[in-house]
Amino acid sequence: MNASQSGQRRRVLPRMALRQYGVLFATYLGSQCFSVACMVFLLVSSIVLELLGPQIIRAFIDDVQHNSAIQSLTTQAIFYLVVAIGGRLVSAGASYFSENVGWNATNQLRADLMYRCLKLDHSFHTAHTPGELLARVDGDVEILSHFFSQFVIRFLGCGLLVVGVLLLMARESIWFGIVMTAIFLLGNIILLYIQKIAITYYKLHLQTQAELSSFWGEVFTCLEDIASCGAVCYILRRYFRLQRQEDAAEMKRTAFWAAFEGAEVVLEALSLLITLILGALFFVQGQFTIATVVMLLLYTGQLLAYIYDMAEQLSSFQQAVASLERINEIYHTQSRVQDGPGVDFPVGALSVSFEDVSFAYEKGQPVLQDISFRLAAGEIMGLIGRTASGKTTLIRLLMRFYDPTCGSVFLGGQDLRQARLDDLRRRIGLVTQDVQLFRGTLRDNLTLFTESISDQRILQAIERLGITEWYRRLPQGLDTALSSDGGGLSAGEAQLLACIRVFLQDPQLIILDEATARLDPATEKILIRATRQLMAGRTALVIAHRLSTIERVDQVMVLAEGRMLEYAPRHMLAKDPASYYYKLLRLAHSEEMLP
Repeated sequence: MNASQSGQRRRVLPRMALRQYGVLFATYLGSQCFSVACMVFLLVSSIVLELLGPQIIRAFIDDVQHNSAIQSLTTQAIFYLVVAIGGRLVSAGASYFSENVGWNATNQLRADLMYRCLKLDHSFHTAHTPGELLARVDGDVEILSHFFSQFVIRFLGCGLLVVGVLLLMARESIWFGIVMTAIFLLGNIILLYIQKIAITYYKLHLQTQAELSSFWGEVFTCLEDIASCGAVCYILRRYFRLQRQEDAAEMKRTAFWAAFEGAEVVLEALSLLITLILGALFFVQGQFTIATVVMLLLYTGQLLAYIYDMAEQLSSFQQAVASLERINEIYHTQSRVQDGPGVDFPVGALSVSFEDVSFAYEKGQPVLQDISFRLAAGEIMGLIGRTASGKTTLIRLLMRFYDPTCGSVFLGGQDLRQARLDDLRRRIGLVTQDVQLFRGTLRDNLTLFTESISDQRILQAIERLGITEWYRRLPQGLDTALSSDGGGLSAGEAQLLACIRVFLQDPQLIILDEATARLDPATEKILIRATRQLMAGRTALVIAHRLSTIERVDQVMVLAEGRMLEYAPRHMLAKDPASYYYKLLRLAHSEEMLP
């Protein structure tokens, strides 16, 4: 991350947690006004009932000392029992609404983050691994769910109760109230100071957890490669290093939590000692009765219990602050590829034009340089070149996963920067050599879970592509169950599935990115026949290492080290002895000689 990006992040992410939480509450609690109002009402009611308990006990002791009637004492005892039970029931109701509000808010936040991640450009996903994003979208939001539910109901409730206790103490003796308030404020200043320092270590711990989660995500997706290459020892060394980093961060985080507990113990001992000393002093002076001293001791017990609870919740608050900043980093990240105002694409096949296009993933390391060509509507272009020559990058620019560093890309005569992304990508069908499958039926994978596509339309697409024989071999037809790891489909069958997907999309431009690179000759013939049907009446770009794949294209482009070596009609290049394409056709192993 460069200095400008770091500075921008500092401007976007507020330094003060209050502002962050204010925005969070307004955004995700605003739509739950009724539930929030019920939660607040029940919370205040439970606090009032809890503060009322010691008052009833004092009245009971005073009546005992004054030899009151047994009927009056019984009434007070029953009243105390009703208040105690009622307080628990009201508190349970407040907790219910709190949990409901918390889950609704964080589920909405999780959905917004997921949508945000799907909309961000490829440069963001290159900089953040899937494991890290999973830790943020799921793990950090889970921490915030605890903040919305437990923290709000317990911390804020404890705060209100502490204020009530201190006011009732001050009503009995202003000096007693002042002393206890001073102790409370001093203790909380110490706790907040520790919390301020600890946020950095909580963020560090969350980051190390995300890195470890990302590591396991990478490992589990390539177990076969690790075993076949003998990389087990290397993987274990990486794991031990990451685990040591996570352990060190956890120890620092735990040390600060221990500091919280130590401060609480000191505060508890000091509060009890002062309460006993002042209570005895005021009793001797005749200002307090025994009942008042007992009541103050009960209030002090409540004060200490809830101060301890508040200190415990500060640990959750620290984690929530760290999680919120990590979430904000995604939430406020701006995609480098922005929606345009929108354009009207022509009907039918679309022309493709590159005008002086250059592109670099990293500054100073160009991947494409000065690419200019025009492919007429309805024509097919074959794109060949060595690995890392810029073929896939050219396709990414056309799909607008990235924008060119220099120059412009046009589709149907329209500048891609002016088009809306969803509108653009609906008009382009992409088939790659790696087909992503989802856990579900064949129907789900063909329609991508869109219910508006009928079975009849799917079967018509299969027949149109000429792969009915393949479909009949499937055990349960469209209801055949597939899984994300392939579900029993071969690589060729997965490519056929991708062709059907694209055909159902009915795009105006087809891109085949080395779709036959890993297929056997027999399967390749089936796929080529299907792709020819797919490209009929459409503009198409075909990236291929095998020259047999582009035997029927109209134009051929040869790329080398990001530059266009030649671009002309295929039949002209095939007859020109000076062309690279001509030389490749004459070589038995053309792939080895690609420029």
